[in-house]
Amino acid sequence: MTSGLSWLDTSREDQQRMRELLKLFSDTESRDELGIGQVRDAFSDLLFPGTSVLQNRARYLLIVPWCYQEAQRRGLRSDRLAARVDRNERKVIAALLRGSDTEGMIGRRAGVGVRTLPSNIYAVALQEYGIRSGEDDTAPDRRLVSRLAEADELTERSRGSWHPTLPGAPANFPQEVEGGLRLLPDEARWLRERIIDAVPGTLLAYLLDPAHRPGSEGDAPWDEPVALAAPEPIGSLVRDAQRFSLAMHGAALLYNLLVAERYERAGLSELEEPAARYRDRLSAWSDGVSAEQSLKGWDRSGMWTRLIERNPRISTNVKARQFIERWLDAVTSGAAGEAASDPALRDLVGERERSVKKGQSRLVNDKLLRTWSGASGSRRLVFRWPQVRRILTDIHDGYAASPSEAAGARA
Repeated sequence: MTSGLSWLDTSREDQQRMRELLKLFSDTESRDELGIGQVRDAFSDLLFPGTSVLQNRARYLLIVPWCYQEAQRRGLRSDRLAARVDRNERKVIAALLRGSDTEGMIGRRAGVGVRTLPSNIYAVALQEYGIRSGEDDTAPDRRLVSRLAEADELTERSRGSWHPTLPGAPANFPQEVEGGLRLLPDEARWLRERIIDAVPGTLLAYLLDPAHRPGSEGDAPWDEPVALAAPEPIGSLVRDAQRFSLAMHGAALLYNLLVAERYERAGLSELEEPAARYRDRLSAWSDGVSAEQSLKGWDRSGMWTRLIERNPRISTNVKARQFIERWLDAVTSGAAGEAASDPALRDLVGERERSVKKGQSRLVNDKLLRTWSGASGSRRLVFRWPQVRRILTDIHDGYAASPSEAAGARA
C-alpha cells in the first residue's frame, strides 16, 4: 500500500510549519528531538517575520506575483487559473535552469517536475509583507491532502490582490526571466521599502538598512556586530536568542551522548566511538558556557513574554516550558557543567525525548537506533540565519548595483 501524508490545516502558517518540519527531517542535525520547536520558531518569527527555512532567494517575492498576474490578465478563474499559475511557475523553473545563477533555486535538482512550488513556499512572506493583500477566506476546517493541497491554495490565493506599486515583470516572462534570480535596483529598493514598512522594529528590517548590511561569514545573527549593536528592543531579543541557543545546545549534545552510549552498548560499531566524541563536545560546550558571562543572572521573564505574545500556544505547552526552564536553570547555575555524568540532567533529557518521540525514541527503539547517523538534532539553533542572510544579500546587492550592472543583468 502506498503511504501518503495528510493534515488538518487551520492556516497558511500551519502549512508552512509542516513543510519546514518535513525539510528538517531530511537534515538529521537540525531535528527537534526535544520538542522545543515552538520556542525556536517564535524566536525566528520575532527576529525574521515572514521567513522560513525553505526560502533562499528574494526575487521569488516578485516572481510569484508575476506568475499570478500573467494568469489573471487572461481572465482565468478557479481550476483554470490554478493550472495556469502552476504552468507559469514551471516555465520559470525551466528558464532559470538555462541561466548560470541557480544557487537557492527551487527545482534546481528536480527540475520542472518539482512538487513544492515557489507560490507555496513564499505564501506567508507575501502576506506578511503586504505584497499580497485582500481577505483570506480559507475554510478553517478544510482537510488538506498533500497531492491536492497545492492546487487548492493556488485558487484561494488568486482571490487576493497584489500591491499596486509592485514592479512589472520582465519582458517575455515567464518563458524568460531576465536577470535570473538577481534583483534589479528598482526591484531591490521596492522590496526593501515594502519589508521595512511591513515589519518595522525587527532585526530583519534593521539589517535591510544599507549601513547595517551583514557580512558573509557569520554562522548566526549574533556573529554580526551590527546585530548585537541593534537598538532596543531588537538588541535584547538578539541576546536572548544567543543565550537560548547556547544553553539549549547542551541539551541537544547530551541527548546525542545518551543515544551514542546506547548505540555502543548494543554492540553497534558502524560509527567510531560516538560516545567519546559527544563527551568531548559537551566538555567544549561547558567551557563556552563558563565563558559567557551574560548567562549569569539572566532574567528570562521578558523573553517568555515576547515569545508567548508571538505564539500564545507556548503558554499552554506546559511540559515543554518546564523542561526548558529546568535545563536553563541548570545552565545558569553552573550545574550543567557536568551534564555528561549528572544523573538528574541525564534523566531530564532522556525522559523529555521519550515523552516527545514515544515509540520513535532512539532511547527505546532498537530499529531506529541502528539507523542513527551519529548526529540527530545536534546542531546549534541559528533561527533561519543562513536563509535570511541569503535573502538580505540579494536585496543589498540589487540595491547597490550600478546602472551598468543592472544592464548586464538584463542582457
